[in-house]
Amino acid sequence: MAKPDPDKPLYDALGFESRARFWRSLLSSDLGSKSGLDPEDVQLERRLVLYRLMLVIMLVASGTVLLGGLLDTDTPTALLAFAGLSCLCLAVATVQVYLKNGTFLPPIIALALTIVGVIWSVRVGAGQQQLWLFPLMISLTALLPLRAALVGGLMTLVALVLVQGAQDLGEQVAKNAALFSTWLFSLAIMQLLVRQTDELADLALTDPLTGAFNRRYLLPQTRRHLADYQRYSRLSAMLLIDIDYFKSINDEMGHVEGDRVLKELVELIESRIRGVDMLFRLGGEEFVVLLSEVGAQTARKIAEELRTRISSQEVVPGRRVTVSIGVCDVTAVDSAENWLEQVDQAMYEAKRKGRDQVYVCKAPPQDPASVASSMQMWR
Repeated sequence: MAKPDPDKPLYDALGFESRARFWRSLLSSDLGSKSGLDPEDVQLERRLVLYRLMLVIMLVASGTVLLGGLLDTDTPTALLAFAGLSCLCLAVATVQVYLKNGTFLPPIIALALTIVGVIWSVRVGAGQQQLWLFPLMISLTALLPLRAALVGGLMTLVALVLVQGAQDLGEQVAKNAALFSTWLFSLAIMQLLVRQTDELADLALTDPLTGAFNRRYLLPQTRRHLADYQRYSRLSAMLLIDIDYFKSINDEMGHVEGDRVLKELVELIESRIRGVDMLFRLGGEEFVVLLSEVGAQTARKIAEELRTRISSQEVVPGRRVTVSIGVCDVTAVDSAENWLEQVDQAMYEAKRKGRDQVYVCKAPPQDPASVASSMQMWR
C-alpha cells in the first residue's frame, strides 16, 4: 500500500511479511544474500545473527551427545554415527556461516538434526542430555514464527514424554514442567520483542505527521527498483511533488493550517496511486512517489492528473493550491542517488517554467552496443 496500515506493522519482526519467502529463507543456504535493499534485509541480518548463535549451541549439544555416547558402552552404534555426522555438519556449517555468511546446512535442518539427536540420546538412557532441550527450544522460538515455534515445541515435548516411558514418573514430570514453563517464558519474551521491534519500525520508516513513508526508507526502495530494472528490465518511475508557495501558507495561516494541507495532499495522492506504488515525504512540502511497472510517458500522465486534481480541489478555503512535479524514469539514471538528483532537477525546471507544471527529465542517448550488452540472455 502507499500508506502503511496503522493496524499492521511494516514488517514482521520474526520474518518476512510473505510466508512463502520466509520459509524459503529457512530452507535456503544463501543466508548472506544482499539481493534486495528493503526491510526484508533487516530480517535477513537478524536471522543470520540468530543462526550464528544457535549454531554454536547446536554444535555443543550434539558434541555432548557424542561424548556421552562414547563414554557409555551401551550406546547404540547408530546413535554414535548420527551424533558424529551431526557434529561434523554443524562444525562445517559454523565455520562457513562465520567466515562467509552462508552455509550448506539450512537453519531448520540444523535444528532438526540436533533435536532428533538429543531426544534419541534421552531414549537410550542418557538422561543428562535432556538439559540441552532448554537452549534448543529457545533457539526454535528464535528462528521460527511464534505459532510455528509453539507447534514445534509441543511436538518436541510430546516426543520427549514418549521416549522416556513410565520410569521415574515424578522426576520426569518435574523436568518436563520446568522445560515447558521455561520455554513458554521465552515465547512471551519473544512476543514482547516482536511488538517493540514493530513499533520501532513504524517510527523509523514513516512520517509521523502524514503517515507516508519517510526519507530513510526512500533510498533503499529506490535501489531496489533500480536493481529490478538492471536485472529484469522492469520499468519504474519517480515523481517529485513540491507545493508551490507553501511558505506563504505557513506565514499567513499558521503551521497548523500548513500541516492540514500536507495531510490532505497525502490523501489526494493516495486516492490516485495504486497499492504497489509508494508515497514518501522527502521533507517539508516535498513528496516522492515511486511508480512500479511504469515508464516516462505513463508517469507523465499520472503526474498531470495529480497536478490537475490538486489544483482543482479547495484544499485551502478561498485559495488555490498548486504543485510542481518532476518526473524521471529508471532508464535515465545509473544510481539511486543520481535518480533522486535527476528528479529534483526536473522539479526545479517545472518551477522555473512558471510552477503548476510537470516536467519530465530527458534520458541521455544510449550507445546501441551498450544496450545490447545489457540485455538478458535467455537459454
